[in-house]
Amino acid sequence: MKRLHNFIYLILLLTSIWGCNEEIYVEPLQYGSISGQILSKKDGKPVHKVSVRLNPSGRTLQTDTTGRFRFDTVLAGKYTLQATKEAFRDELTTVEVGGNYGTATVMYIVNENPLPTEPALLNPTAGSSSVSTTTVLKWKSTDPNKDPLTYDVAITREGSTVPTQTATGLTADSLVLKGLDYGTTYYWQVTVSDGVNSVTGKTWSFRTNPFPDVAYVFARRVDGRYQIFASTDGISCIQLTQSGSNWRPVVSPNRKQIAFISNAETDLHLFVMNFDGSNLHRATTVPVSGLMPTDLSFCWSPDGTQLLYPSNNKLYAVQADGSGNGLRLVSQAPAGRFFAGCDWTMQGDRIIARTTGSSVYDNRFVLMAATGKDTSTVWTRVGGRVGNPVFSITGEKILFSYDKIPYQNSQGRQLNALIALLTLSNKQLTDVMALGTDAKANKPAGTNDLEPHFSPNGAKIIFTNVSNTGTGEATVTTVDFNGETGQNRVPLINVAEMPYWR
Repeated sequence: MKRLHNFIYLILLLTSIWGCNEEIYVEPLQYGSISGQILSKKDGKPVHKVSVRLNPSGRTLQTDTTGRFRFDTVLAGKYTLQATKEAFRDELTTVEVGGNYGTATVMYIVNENPLPTEPALLNPTAGSSSVSTTTVLKWKSTDPNKDPLTYDVAITREGSTVPTQTATGLTADSLVLKGLDYGTTYYWQVTVSDGVNSVTGKTWSFRTNPFPDVAYVFARRVDGRYQIFASTDGISCIQLTQSGSNWRPVVSPNRKQIAFISNAETDLHLFVMNFDGSNLHRATTVPVSGLMPTDLSFCWSPDGTQLLYPSNNKLYAVQADGSGNGLRLVSQAPAGRFFAGCDWTMQGDRIIARTTGSSVYDNRFVLMAATGKDTSTVWTRVGGRVGNPVFSITGEKILFSYDKIPYQNSQGRQLNALIALLTLSNKQLTDVMALGTDAKANKPAGTNDLEPHFSPNGAKIIFTNVSNTGTGEATVTTVDFNGETGQNRVPLINVAEMPYWR
């Protein structure tokens, strides 16, 4: 009997051991994803920076600029999404995640924050047609909750399909605009935000004042380059050019256009524009050239259709309209000489030109017919600098500057340049200021008077005064002129040179 019991026990023990070796099956965990988008219930637009909480996991993230969010590696099961954003009502929705696939949802939230009022126009009056090129835009908006407001402003110039100026995040309900173009319509629009809601106002417009009837044009250095400016009073100045370096402005006989020398296309060329800077075009095909670029000058034909200019040993005329037509050789200088500047008078249809030798200290004035024939030398100076000549209104005299001291150096420096008149009939030379009895006409010591031009009626002379050191700021200056003497010297425009009357 004892053996039987032991045998039964052994059988039970083996059965138990065999049972422990059987395979046990455990169901694997399954994961998916939850993605969605939060939209405003009012207008269906995406809502940015909404906090989305996944319960019961507690994971939280924020929507992007498109209102979208996504939770990855989410254990399969049922979850609650809670959307929260300041000034919006909390929203809940239930989603179920299955294994190995994503679940997508869209939630709409309600904005409980009242909107700011639509911006109201204060300045300038809608449709104004006489607005300054520097003006202040003003508007007004309020928020029912007294929330702080910020503003975005977009300004679009006529002819453009995109804003030409923008300002964002303004805390003041005004914006100063500077440097607007004359005679131009601008459109502008304000968007106000309380940090939650944004409201865009109406599109308003205004038109700037017409371009003023400027009295003077001149060159001024801007960031190391010359640019052309215009002024009505010598105080308010308008920049007309931007690209390259541009100098020596000369006004057309009808006073409607300005020609000037420019290196905007590498070689020196003559460009022409309207007096307000519009309709800019190149007039020359053969470059302007000579010993010293800023020493060169040119002129209009008396009828305003051509430009006469130097190109080394040649004097050319070309149509001013930019067509490239009508280029003709007017005169060729003798061997070893170069043209530097010129002027053309309708009185006798004559041209006066300045030529130089191998340096700017070797100068001759040459008088010729408009055809380039009948050339004669009317004045010569060797050893001192001389400026380019211009005719008086009657064509009987020429006005120019010359250095009374026969000084020379490699930079072309002058020590005591004066304004002089040369009577062509008798070759008599007179110093305009020296003849004046008015002490106010006296030139400051250590300075040069350069680049003189008559006013359209001949009653004044405009010129540049600058230190003879070659440094310092040049000043455009005027004197009254009675036919022989200069009186009542008046500094007109600071940091300016190469002036011309318009």
